[in-house]
Amino acid sequence: MDPASTAKRIHVPTYEEVLARIKSRYPHNVPTRERERRSLELVRNVIIDRTEPVMALGRLLRDLHPFYRELVSISFDLGQLESDVRCVAKARRLAERMWETYRYRLMAAEGEAEARRIGREGRGRMMSQLKKCSRSLLRLKEVAKFIAGLPGIDLEEPIVIVSGPPNAGKSTFVSTVSSAKPEVAPYPFTTKSVIVGHAEVEGRRVQVVDTPGLLDRPLEEMNEVERRAVAALRHLPGPVIFLVDPTDEAYMGLEAQAGLAKRVLGVMGDRPLIMAVNKVDLVGRGRAEEVARKMKDLTGVAKVYLMTATSRDSALEVLREALRAGPSASWP
Repeated sequence: MDPASTAKRIHVPTYEEVLARIKSRYPHNVPTRERERRSLELVRNVIIDRTEPVMALGRLLRDLHPFYRELVSISFDLGQLESDVRCVAKARRLAERMWETYRYRLMAAEGEAEARRIGREGRGRMMSQLKKCSRSLLRLKEVAKFIAGLPGIDLEEPIVIVSGPPNAGKSTFVSTVSSAKPEVAPYPFTTKSVIVGHAEVEGRRVQVVDTPGLLDRPLEEMNEVERRAVAALRHLPGPVIFLVDPTDEAYMGLEAQAGLAKRVLGVMGDRPLIMAVNKVDLVGRGRAEEVARKMKDLTGVAKVYLMTATSRDSALEVLREALRAGPSASWP
């Protein structure tokens, strides 16, 4: 499962929420010694139960794929987050230890006054350690919310990235090959979104990722944070499909589109790029072949495919070619 989906199920409590939970369940109308024993057990149980999501978040952070790790590191100090998790882990260990220690001391207490003192001391030590983690809990709550808002991409499944100039038909391509409505998620630190479609190709589930407005701008036009966010895309495994717009109304000319293809590879690194001239249904096969030859000359790409993104058969054939060329697991 992708980290975003996992993070959505993680609720990191604040110190105040833990305290309120304890107060709401505090035992009443029972003999003093039993009340103190139950209250000690209550504090221990609530601390352990309510901070378990922090341990889950710690495991999630530890195992983050470089794509997600890069995005998290733009806003958060990863070393600090590790310290935050350790703080809560220490509070959990202390709660267990204090419960074992103070329940036996309660059994040996001589009188109600001593039982109350022992109970108060044990509860205070447990809560004091957790209170030291108040800021850590707030920070971890924030990072869990941040990860939950990231694009949900499962790095264990095949991925194909779709790029190209604006209005080249990228979103149409993703919608056409997808077996369900593509998911749209904001991309952090930018005003853009990432579109993730899910295709079934020869019995295997494939994620098709469109990054509108991210890979079609020169890096020099971006600020430092945007550049780092876009650079994180290089960690996504899989081939790149580059769609060419052959129409007279294209957002940019063919030379500019060729330059964009080179920039995309510069960002995405050494991986296969499958180039396809889209909108064959609009311009005709002759014009599409002419554009394909021109793009070969301008980019050095050995083969340029012809495609109509609104045709499922046509779009899936290009997707299959990309998967066969992909650097990840071999494709039939």
